[in-house]
Amino acid sequence: MSKLKIVQVGLGSHGTGVGVNAIVSSPDFEYAGLVDPYQPGLEEAARQLNVDSSKLYNDHKKAFAEAGADAVYISAISPVHFEICKDALESGFHVLIEKPFVLDVIEGKELVELAEKKNLKLMVDQNYRYNLHVHDLIKLVQEKKLGELEFANVQFYYFHDGKPYQKEMENYMLMEMAIHHTDLIRYVLGSNVKTVNGKTWNEKNSGYKGDPCVHAAFEMEIGIPVFYTGTLLSKGLSTPWEGKWRIQCKNGSIHLDDLGQDYGVYVVDEHENVTRVPLEWTDYADVKRVFAEFASSIIEDREPAISGRDNLQTLATQLAINKSSKENRQVAISEIL
Repeated sequence: MSKLKIVQVGLGSHGTGVGVNAIVSSPDFEYAGLVDPYQPGLEEAARQLNVDSSKLYNDHKKAFAEAGADAVYISAISPVHFEICKDALESGFHVLIEKPFVLDVIEGKELVELAEKKNLKLMVDQNYRYNLHVHDLIKLVQEKKLGELEFANVQFYYFHDGKPYQKEMENYMLMEMAIHHTDLIRYVLGSNVKTVNGKTWNEKNSGYKGDPCVHAAFEMEIGIPVFYTGTLLSKGLSTPWEGKWRIQCKNGSIHLDDLGQDYGVYVVDEHENVTRVPLEWTDYADVKRVFAEFASSIIEDREPAISGRDNLQTLATQLAINKSSKENRQVAISEIL
């Protein structure tokens, strides 16, 4: 079977890195075109990705009209996601888009409905779902060997000097970093968020227009609370990108942390016996798995695992945290959706 042809829009350092690590070696996709308004960066990306100069475009609409593609991967900056994604869907292409797939729920619903109307796949690259430890966490949660879930705590600490557009965003931390963790909370616990009490804040001379620090208390639809704290201004110890997790159960706890044998998944029983869980996956192929799932959803004509419709729940939760902080009250996700 011939490979699906894909156009990539957005060739900054992240987009080019994804191309090098996931698309060039993909058994499912080959490049039909590259799009970026910055010509020197576009040419450098083409060199790294071994894409012929005849397939380079500065205008995504021109690429969509001429490149002869089956699908579009959008790795441009998030403020332009809606316009590019809408154009891609209206042009008849399946779309894989970086998170956040849009910055507004109304726009997100419009894209989800457009994809459905045209029988096209709309998938969001929430690649943390495919990180090494996540499926081990899910397995332990589902097995319930330590009894019923009682609550969970997730923490993320990092110092990040954002890009210029990120520093100007109202909700950069919520929309481009904490969104990973919220999506993982939903995925690992198998439940959407029901309500949020949130607080975001900034520090003097941080360089960020929007708040780079967040604390949120979620009430999950399964009835347990989850507490999340994240910051991009941490000056002490940093956490790994997935953060540090404690899932408290009736008869013990499940951890994603370093409990003495490096960062990984651990089970601690009620007698404080610590057991490290062997990795089910042993390769760092999270983005490759995203593209494999995207291709499979197209070939099998089914909803992708991380569909735009599913991701509306994650997006709405982030916006609910922001609303809760501004209005100093609990916000139901249903208010946003």
